[in-house]
Amino acid sequence: MESGKRVGTVVLNLVDGRERFFALPPDKAVVAAFEVFDTGGYLLDGFLNPPKHPNFQEYHLGYSCGDWIAYKDSSILQ
Repeated sequence: MESGKRVGTVVLNLVDGRERFFALPPDKAVVAAFEVFDTGGYLLDGFLNPPKHPNFQEYHLGYSCGDWIAYKDSSILQ
């Protein structure tokens, strides 16, 4: 692993273009972004099991929760 490289997921907001980094896998990162920025809180069950979150969706290339998306393969962003 490269020195100084952050391990985690870049999450994008489709409505306003915000980008945020989470030290989480992509499925959990989209739920975290939704909970932190859209509801102002944390839904613990959503972090532990994203498919149980009411706004979580899985797609061929990534995940979404509300207006937040993350790619399964982070190299798509590069």
